Amino acid sequence: MTNVDEIINELENELLAKKSLFGKHYVDEVKVTSLLSKLRESVPQAFYEAQTLLRQQDALIADAERRADMILRNAEETRKKLVAESEVLAEAQRQAAELKAETERYCDEITESLHRKIDHALYDVAYKVNDTMNLIEDLRDQVASRFTPPPSGGGANPPSGEDR
Repeated sequence: MTNVDEIINELENELLAKKSLFGKHYVDEVKVTSLLSKLRESVPQAFYEAQTLLRQQDALIADAERRADMILRNAEETRKKLVAESEVLAEAQRQAAELKAETERYCDEITESLHRKIDHALYDVAYKVNDTMNLIEDLRDQVASRFTPPPSGGGANPPSGEDR
């Protein structure tokens, strides 16, 4: 086996040599073919292994790019789902806040209405108690005016102000 550089130089010299026949340049086909065969034989096996490795590298890179694209698509789908879920959650929270505010307003209205009803009922009770007290006083006065004390001091005592 000869050095690859030497074979390439010899092949180059053969191709560049000015051999003419009838105004046309020609090369020695047998010599060029022989040099190419020597070149193939002289190329180290590592060169062919490197070519195989380069093809494998290209296949690995293409596979990695496909996988990366799939990962990116899956990540985008997951992101979209999460965004949609977070939007649903945000909408649910907004609706819950609205419902809470509406419930609080309703409770405040009910409480205010109950306070008014209780106040009205207590006013009615106080009014009736006052009327009843007035009626009792009138009845006491009537009873007191009908009661006549006995003429002499030996009988029943008229009611004093303390008994009232």
